[in-house]
Amino acid sequence: MRTVLRLPNWVGDTILALPAIEALAAGPAEEVILAGRPLPLLLTRHAAPGAPRLAIGPGRPAARWLRDAGALRRRRADRGVLLTPSLSAALWLRAGGVAERIGWPEQGRGFLLTRAVRRGPHGSMHLADEFAALAREAGARPASTVPVLPEAVDEAAVAEGFLGRTVWQNGRQPFIALCPGAVYGWAKQWPIESYAALANRLAGAGLGGIVVGTGPDQDIARRIVEAAASTRWTSAIDVGSILVSAELLRRASAAVSNDSGAMHLAAAVGTPLVAPFGPTHPEWTGPRGDAHSVLWGRPPCSPCFLKQCPYGRPSPCLAGIRPEGVAGEVLQKAGLRGRRAVFLDRDGTLLEPVPYLHDPAQVRLVAGAAAALRAVRDAGFLLVVVTNQSGVARRLFGEDDVARVHARVQETLAAEGAAIDRFYHCPHHPDFTGPCDCRKPEPGLFLRAAADMGIDLHRSIAIGDTLEDLQAANRAGCRPILVRTGYGAQAEQERADRMPRCIEVADDLSHALLGLTQS
Repeated sequence: MRTVLRLPNWVGDTILALPAIEALAAGPAEEVILAGRPLPLLLTRHAAPGAPRLAIGPGRPAARWLRDAGALRRRRADRGVLLTPSLSAALWLRAGGVAERIGWPEQGRGFLLTRAVRRGPHGSMHLADEFAALAREAGARPASTVPVLPEAVDEAAVAEGFLGRTVWQNGRQPFIALCPGAVYGWAKQWPIESYAALANRLAGAGLGGIVVGTGPDQDIARRIVEAAASTRWTSAIDVGSILVSAELLRRASAAVSNDSGAMHLAAAVGTPLVAPFGPTHPEWTGPRGDAHSVLWGRPPCSPCFLKQCPYGRPSPCLAGIRPEGVAGEVLQKAGLRGRRAVFLDRDGTLLEPVPYLHDPAQVRLVAGAAAALRAVRDAGFLLVVVTNQSGVARRLFGEDDVARVHARVQETLAAEGAAIDRFYHCPHHPDFTGPCDCRKPEPGLFLRAAADMGIDLHRSIAIGDTLEDLQAANRAGCRPILVRTGYGAQAEQERADRMPRCIEVADDLSHALLGLTQS
C-alpha cells in the first residue's frame, strides 16, 4: 500500500500534525509520500526522513492544480490522508487517482471522502488531538500529541553565529524572543506598540533579545528594536530558513508570540512561551505542553476566528493585555525572577569623586572598574547604579544633567566592553524637598529596581563608600561591601559606632568585584 499525506498549508498546523505524521510514516504502509507546500515539507524533514516529497505550487491555480494532480497520479497512491480541511485538497486526491481518501468532511467535500472523520466545534478538542484521530483512522498510533522538533545541526550553527554577533557578544546572556507577526490576519496580532513597550521594559530589566519572523515583519521588527532603545535588541528577520528560526527560538530563555506558526515552533523546540490570544481559541490551537502561559481575556465576541476585527485595529480583545503583565510572565517563564544583582554607588565607588558632578567631561572611572564589571556581568549578575543626587533638589543642576552624566558613563564603559544595566537616582534632599523613601540610607531605590528587574535582593550585593550606602543595603536585605575609595576610608573608621554589624571591606571596586567572581 502506498499512502500520500497531504500536509496542512499553515506552519503552525503542520507542527501540531508532526506526531500524527511520524506515526503514519512509521505505519504499515509500504511507502508514505508527503505532499505539501515548501515550508511544511521542510518542517517534516525529521518526521519521515526517507519519505519521498511532492511539492505543491507555485504557478497559476488551474495550471498548478492540473500539474500537481498529474504528478500524484504518476505516484499511483492507494490511499490519501488529508491533514488539511480544504476542498481543493480532496479534489486533488480524487483527480490523482487515490482510491481511499480519509479526512474531515468540511467545506462541502464529504462526498469526495471514502472515510470521513467528524470533529466537534473548534475548541472541543485540541487540533493536535484531531490530527491524531485522523492518524488512528488510517491505522497509525501516535505515541504523543505534543510536537517535538529535534535540533537541526547545520541550522544550529547559523543560529549560533548570528547570536554570537548580536545578543551574545559579551558571553551567553539570557535573551528573550519576540514573535509579533500574524500571517493569518492582523486580528490575531497583539499590538505592535505593546510589543515595543514590552521590549523596552525588558531592556530596563537588563534583558535583550531578538525579533523573529518573516520578510513582511521587517518593519514591525525595526519599530520594536528602536522602541527598546537598547543595543541588546536586534532583528532576526530572514536570518535563514524556518529551521534557523527554530534554532534561534530554541536558545531563547522565553518567547512571546501571537497565535501563529512561530508560537508552535517555539513550543516544539521546548522554549517557554507567553502567548496573547484574542479572536482564536487556545483550547483548539494553543501551544502544547505545560511550560506555557496563554493570556486570553475571553471577551464575549471571542473566539470569532476573523482575520480582521470589525471593531477596529488593534483588536479590542488583545489591546487589554498589558505589557507589564506580560513582562512578569516572561521573567517567570524564563526563570529570571530572583536574578542576582550588584548595586553600585556612583560617586566615590564607580567614579572618581567630583563634588556635585554634573559635567560629563569630568566622568572618570575608578581604576580597573570596566574589566571587573564586564567579568561580573558575564557571570550573570545585573549591574545597577543607585545614587543620591541632591544637587537636583539644591538646584545646582537638573535631571537632564544627571542623564548626560549617566550616558557618558555608559559610553566610557562600552569602549571597554562593559555596561550598566540600569541607573536609579534620588533627586531629593530633606532640607529642600522633604523626606522621601529613595534617598539612601532608605532602601527605596533598591526596592524599585527589584520590582522592575525581577531581582532577588537577598541574593544580591551592594557596594558603596559611605555608611549610608551600606545601611540602605542592609535595609533592602543585600550583602554590603564597603570600598576604601571616595569616603570609604573615613567610613571604615566610623563603622564601629554607627554600624556594629560586621561588614566586608575592599580596597576598591575592582577588588570587591574580583572577590565576588572568585566566590
